[in-house]
Amino acid sequence: MKAVTEAPYRGGRGGGGSKEGHNEHRARVLLLAGAYGLGLLAYLTIEPTQVWLLLLLALMAALGTDGIVRAHPHTSFRRLDDTALHLFLPVTYALGSAIFLESVVGGYWSVPAALAMSLPFALLVHAEYVSADQSDEGYHTARVLLNMATYLTAFLFFATLYREDLDLHLLVRTVAVGVVSLLLAVDVLREEALEAPRTLLYAFVVGALVAQAAWGAHFLPLESNAAAVFLLLAFYLVTGLLHQYLGERLDLRTATEFGGIASLGMAAVVVAHRLV
Repeated sequence: MKAVTEAPYRGGRGGGGSKEGHNEHRARVLLLAGAYGLGLLAYLTIEPTQVWLLLLLALMAALGTDGIVRAHPHTSFRRLDDTALHLFLPVTYALGSAIFLESVVGGYWSVPAALAMSLPFALLVHAEYVSADQSDEGYHTARVLLNMATYLTAFLFFATLYREDLDLHLLVRTVAVGVVSLLLAVDVLREEALEAPRTLLYAFVVGALVAQAAWGAHFLPLESNAAAVFLLLAFYLVTGLLHQYLGERLDLRTATEFGGIASLGMAAVVVAHRLV
């Protein structure tokens, strides 16, 4: 398995290729995003909740993203598992957004909510496509978008898991946080880890560490969104430090910057919790 297939740069922005190829790519992304939006709307509006629709959203995100990434003109994905690492984030986003929206919206609000979640999904899929070629001019912008989508998805899951009306056993909640963190860490780390087994190994480390943070959060005076933000900061800190380590850029200054941002965020959570 390989996380990224490098190829000589052949010009173009946002995936390169001919104008016809660019138009075809855009049409595929819009078609997938539209199908995702309709599936999400069906999941939110049909009562009782149909779990099979949630699974269909995940399958749609996986197959659709796989086809779009494989169509990149500057890569040579041939094996079935070549694009595997590009699928973790789209699938997790599709699941996380659906589960989160189910708990916060209803009625006519489901329509704008589904539309609002479809736009980030389209950008996410396009960013996965661009990030398949590290020599692309839009690669770094794509990585920024993917990282933003990763942290957004993490918060959606954490906020859902820590809803006040959701009664979960501590062990179940901790394991769920760990699994979500593992899945989302794959996209952050694949850029530097390069090989899939190595990426998955470090993603497992992230999952284990954030799960420990979730266990510890149970004994802190944090509830609902405050706990979700705490875990998001823990996820940000662990993935950020590991990403820098894999890229051989981790030093005292970098570690201090990440630690400082996480500390400021945690301080804001504590202050907000006391004010509320």
